[in-house]
Amino acid sequence: MTVLPLAREFTIRSSADHESACRVDQVQVVPWGGLSDADRLRWRQLRATQSELRTPFFSLAFFDAVQASRGDVLCAVMRSGGQVVGFLPFHRINHIAWPAGRFVNDAHNVVAHPDTTFDWCWLLKECQVKAYDFHSMVGSMSNIEQVSFQGITESFRADLGNDSKQFLAGLEKQHKTIRRQEQKSRKLAREIGPISIEIDCRDPSILQQMIAWKRDQYRRTNILDLFTPEWTRNMVDQLHRSNGPDTRGLLSVLRAGDTIVAAHFGMLENGLLHYWFPTYDTAFSRYSPGTALFKEIIRVADRHGIRCIDMGYGEQPYKRKQTDTITTVKHGCVTPSSVYRNMRAMRLAATNVIKQFPMKTQLKQVLRTVQPNAGISKLQ
Repeated sequence: MTVLPLAREFTIRSSADHESACRVDQVQVVPWGGLSDADRLRWRQLRATQSELRTPFFSLAFFDAVQASRGDVLCAVMRSGGQVVGFLPFHRINHIAWPAGRFVNDAHNVVAHPDTTFDWCWLLKECQVKAYDFHSMVGSMSNIEQVSFQGITESFRADLGNDSKQFLAGLEKQHKTIRRQEQKSRKLAREIGPISIEIDCRDPSILQQMIAWKRDQYRRTNILDLFTPEWTRNMVDQLHRSNGPDTRGLLSVLRAGDTIVAAHFGMLENGLLHYWFPTYDTAFSRYSPGTALFKEIIRVADRHGIRCIDMGYGEQPYKRKQTDTITTVKHGCVTPSSVYRNMRAMRLAATNVIKQFPMKTQLKQVLRTVQPNAGISKLQ
């Protein structure tokens, strides 16, 4: 089994360690590849001033992978008095700015010191867009209240600390599903073969199997297939092939004997694992292999320096059962256009009505049958 290097601590620098509060007075939009080594160093320094930015979705490696797979990542470099004080990576599509990585990016915001201020309408004008549309904003946003529409969504995290086995014992006490998984796992071991986990599998063919299983799951559950565009598959492959000291794509595999029954691909950085694409072979669904995989990852977490598992936002029931911390993220837009804000609010209201519909599962199935690629614009 590959042993990952122990994670380094993600140190949050206080305002006293940083320059005093400043206001942005200049913005330059450059291609992602146009960032200099000094810019990338500055990115790391500014990122370390906010705990909300510790997720791998703010890592340079993530945006490098998105750029390598799409080629259209832009970055607004924000300055005050000539010094770089912030960054906003984005895609410019039809005069709208979208978070770089589109809908597969589970956490986004401006990378800046929390005391940095700027005028959003001016920033959008400098970026040559009429709005910034977001779906999972973390942290605070400067001077945004009057020009934005914002909704709130719950986000889930498992804080393992330094004793992941104790965390797992706590989950088993709280949730019958987690507790009873041991019976299913023992049955899996008896009937198929001994259970083992490979926490960091580097086999590209198994990555492709994981993607195939996930795509099948999307189809079965009438959810937008995030791997429909070629660029999302290339991005995951790029992250899997990366082997940097800080951020890495992590493919974890659960086997029963020699048979792979479940797999997960996520991103690991500084002890935080973003739980991104869990999936399993439906031939073994009676054993709940997805839950078995999650428990095995927790069991070996201490050994591999994993201190936190972030499951992000979403309504999947398993997230509540497998985590102990609930936070919130924002979705909406920032724009000087009241028409765009109202349109965004109406879209959310319509979505909420559908979610309350008594036969929403059947409705989703009909809609997905009629329009298999409904929602694909979120990934373009």
